[in-house]
Amino acid sequence: MSKQTNIETFQEKLAEYIHLSSVSAQYQNIPETAEFLKTTFESLGGQAQIFTDEKYPLVFADFPAKDAARNQTTVLFYNHYDVQPAEPYDLWESDPWTLTRKDGKLIARGIADCKGDLFVRLTALKNYIDENGQPPVHIKFLVEGAEEIASQGLETYFKKYAELFSTDLIVWESGAKNELGQFRITGGNKGISCFELSTDSANSDLHSSNAAIVDGAIWHLLQGIASLKQDGKIAIDGFYDGVEAPSERAKSLARKMNFSPAELSDKYQLAYPFLQGDDLDAIKEAYLFEPSLNIEGISGGYEGESVKTVLPKHGVAKFDARLVPGQVPEDIAKKVKAQLVKNGFDDIKVEFTMGVTPYRSDMDAPIIKELIQTAESVYGGEDQVEVLPTSAGTGPAWEFNHYLNAPIAAFGISHAASGPHAPNENVYESDYLQGIDFLEQFFESLHQQVRLSGAAR
Repeated sequence: MSKQTNIETFQEKLAEYIHLSSVSAQYQNIPETAEFLKTTFESLGGQAQIFTDEKYPLVFADFPAKDAARNQTTVLFYNHYDVQPAEPYDLWESDPWTLTRKDGKLIARGIADCKGDLFVRLTALKNYIDENGQPPVHIKFLVEGAEEIASQGLETYFKKYAELFSTDLIVWESGAKNELGQFRITGGNKGISCFELSTDSANSDLHSSNAAIVDGAIWHLLQGIASLKQDGKIAIDGFYDGVEAPSERAKSLARKMNFSPAELSDKYQLAYPFLQGDDLDAIKEAYLFEPSLNIEGISGGYEGESVKTVLPKHGVAKFDARLVPGQVPEDIAKKVKAQLVKNGFDDIKVEFTMGVTPYRSDMDAPIIKELIQTAESVYGGEDQVEVLPTSAGTGPAWEFNHYLNAPIAAFGISHAASGPHAPNENVYESDYLQGIDFLEQFFESLHQQVRLSGAAR
């Protein structure tokens, strides 16, 4: 079939994929979507199977190259078939479960995160196989169904099937062009430690007149929280122990990052100065390489309309700490508890709720360099490609690298305003098509590298 026919055929399949409202948080169409993917991979000539060791099935597909020499290089594409809920529906301009074209965009829940990316990858592989008769190298796909709910069960699959998933490069689920329209390639991400602080000051709420003689739970909790920072710095013993400093190459990439503090401040009307002052390089490096401690919310007592004069018996605060390589999620929560005890707040409870271990990729790996060079040729030169050693967000990259021992590169078809997780999630159709072209050329460059290495032998 022609490339255009493949594009049209796979966009029709993408519409079917979108229509399967695979919301992991609500367990909608989860087994059905896994079966759909298995059938899709098999129609492309892959050896596909569904693993059901955990509640959320994992789909794995294998496309070995017929030429034994080509099998010496393996690329694994990671995606997830689950998506965020589409509510509130009244904010959508079209049905979120129907792939819609409007104003040069493809619009639907999951089109940017990350159902569209998977079908770009499948279309590129189909085009390459039609033209060359076989995959360029050994190609694998791993598609999980619980990424939007912290990849529940993923580590179980790694522990059992890591050898089957082995690879030389992990291509991450998705990515986006930045605000300048530069194609962004990212390696790894920050980790996270989520925990709650809570305290009780009595067995029931008191009349607020007792505040003259009794300390309430929320005041006590706030004092404990305040003791965790001094002069704007995190003051938790051992918090920075083991933190891996970024390489000079990583710092150099960070300093080239498109990031404008002024634009961020203007967009959100920030009321406070940046923690690093006006030092742009320091701001960029902190954004990518520094851990953080954030209060997500504080609650307790009366929070309804008007007034209720009570002295609350209970207070709770939700925290997240973004982590960098060398930090361990549960260990951070333990260190918070130890610091509170040291500061005289031993009654404040600390409950660890969830965590993700950080990972930073080596962007100098030869296969990633090949990827970057291909991107520069497709997207218009070095100044049109932004390469970052990590993102400021969080995902299960550490598990992939830990069990598969391969570098990670994230890129995709989204743009800076695609709105993943939001109403009217979208990608430009031109980016969708360019993504197919990019991967075809990357496949060809991998094939050429294999041929050259085979000739050298």
